[in-house]
Amino acid sequence: MSTVIEIEKAIESLPAAEFWQLVDWMQRKREESEDAADIAAAEAALAEGGEPVSWEEVQRQCGLLP
Repeated sequence: MSTVIEIEKAIESLPAAEFWQLVDWMQRKREESEDAADIAAAEAALAEGGEPVSWEEVQRQCGLLP
C-alpha cells in the first residue's frame, strides 16, 4: 500500500475534533509557505533596485485611477 493511501485512510479515520485540528494545522502551514514566498519575492524585487513607484502610480498602472 502506498504512503499516500495510508495517509488518506488515517485522515479518514480521525475523530471529527482531530480532523479539524489537522485542517487548521494544514491551513497554517499553507499560509506560512505563501508568506515565505511573498517575502522572497519582495526581497528579490528590492534587490533589483530602481526608482520607487508611488502608490498612486501603481493604482494608475492597474487602471484603478484615471
